Amino acid sequence: MFAFLTPGARVGSDPMASAKSAAAWLADLPSLDIVARQQLVLRAFDAIRQSPRPLDTARVQALLHVDAALGADRRKLFKQYVETLDSAPKVAERVWQASFDLAQAFIGAYQAAIETALEPSSYARWKAQVPVLFARLIHYYGTDAKLRVCRHEHWIPAKWVELHRAYLRACELGLERVPTLPGAAAGAGTQWTIEQEYIYVLLIEQLNTGNLTAANLDWVLTQFRAWSRRLELVAMPKSMEGFFIDIAGRTGLVRRTGQDSGAMLRYLDTTPLCNQLDMTLAVLRNSEATDQGPVSAINQQRAMILEKARPAIAPNLNLDMRRDPRISCIHAARVRIGLARILIELSAQERADAQPEETRTSEQIEVYAVAGAARPQLRSANENDTLSESLAQFPESLWQVKDRSVAGLRICASGGVGQTLMLGALVAVRESARRQWALGVVRRVNKLSTDEVEAGLSVIAERVVAVGLHTLRESRDKLGIEVNGVDALSLGPRFDGLYLPPPSRPDKPLSVKTVIVPTQEYTEGRRLVLTTARSIYTVALRQLVEQRADWSWVAIQVVEKKPRS
Repeated sequence: MFAFLTPGARVGSDPMASAKSAAAWLADLPSLDIVARQQLVLRAFDAIRQSPRPLDTARVQALLHVDAALGADRRKLFKQYVETLDSAPKVAERVWQASFDLAQAFIGAYQAAIETALEPSSYARWKAQVPVLFARLIHYYGTDAKLRVCRHEHWIPAKWVELHRAYLRACELGLERVPTLPGAAAGAGTQWTIEQEYIYVLLIEQLNTGNLTAANLDWVLTQFRAWSRRLELVAMPKSMEGFFIDIAGRTGLVRRTGQDSGAMLRYLDTTPLCNQLDMTLAVLRNSEATDQGPVSAINQQRAMILEKARPAIAPNLNLDMRRDPRISCIHAARVRIGLARILIELSAQERADAQPEETRTSEQIEVYAVAGAARPQLRSANENDTLSESLAQFPESLWQVKDRSVAGLRICASGGVGQTLMLGALVAVRESARRQWALGVVRRVNKLSTDEVEAGLSVIAERVVAVGLHTLRESRDKLGIEVNGVDALSLGPRFDGLYLPPPSRPDKPLSVKTVIVPTQEYTEGRRLVLTTARSIYTVALRQLVEQRADWSWVAIQVVEKKPRS
């Protein structure tokens, strides 16, 4: 069937007939194109599902062999997804879909194999393979959960029912703690029990807190997979702390309150996992004083990830995670996402509004580059360039501010708006009762459904001004033409940015002047000319306050000031 793509396969041969034929077939698949390999595997699974030939032990051995052989491919696919999420969102979406489709194919294949194996007439023949079939089925439920959590999506109740049913059936057979290993290389890898795989899936969903990026989740879940091997589910709790799971229910882990009881409840004490997390966190913090160079930055990043993950899995949670009190409110709001869209909106507003003269002289700022090599031009805004830019300008009624605090806002959208919102996105919000745009950064995303999404914003400025930036060419023989005190012939290509008058960041105010510029335009120490109605300032870009793939928030230092002619 696929002989034109796999030269070593004979026409009419069945690659999934046995482990040997599967190994030969895999060896002939494209070695460099991982996505193409996954597509061919999916087609092979479709052929198995549509074949009138029933599943037998030889086909299941082939399935397990393919599962083990594609482990490296799955890890590479997820790495590609993480690496392209910011820079090439279309590629990331294709890679995510390939990983998701592959996980669904394995879930369907293992479900079919389990149903065949548990038939009374064939159970004795399949008994040795049943534990690994259950373990791999639950493992791929974990893959499904991980891919969804990376996009801040929640499982629907039906998916929880599927997972709990699989674990409950394994418990009824007494197989939940039988060590298993996929593939034919028994003893050559780490063995996992059905219960360990089940607990790991529960922990994955527990980390769906909305404040971890895909890269953060990839690293912390790798640690949790090793640390969670000591955890176990028990019918009788050993302490008043921890979590419980209703294996006949439709949800995931629930923190204990002392009022929980029932025959179908299982209790999970996460103390061993939390202790391991605390030990690792202490090591990372201690290393900051001795490690230098890039290692120090990596350790700081990992410590930050563990600090964010700890509240979700701590056996007891006695502290209020909210730094400031929140005020509940329901206000319609206009929302613009991404630096390009914010600049368009603010520029249009400045042209439309007739501001008083004193306000204009204090806020109308022009920024010009003094020196430096020619830089690549920032592309014009395109609906398909980034996930942030793909959020078009929606009607005001679709966005609402639900509550606010000194340092942040919680905004929500309905009607399918905002489903591609990402952590770290730059967002401007103007409530219906306010005239000014507030500028914030997305710190938490919670996708309640395919129609509703909530986002927590950290406000970095209550007032922001769009500014124009130009590369300055050196004047020749003083033949330049001055316009409002600026040599017009020295102005090069224009790019735009945002000026944040001090103080910015209400929770920890910054007294220095700052600007937000495209990341590709930032170089520490680069000098700019900042022109107001009264003066011309020469400033230098200094240390970063925060940086993302598409924007950089930078402090500026005044180097020279002269009156404007």
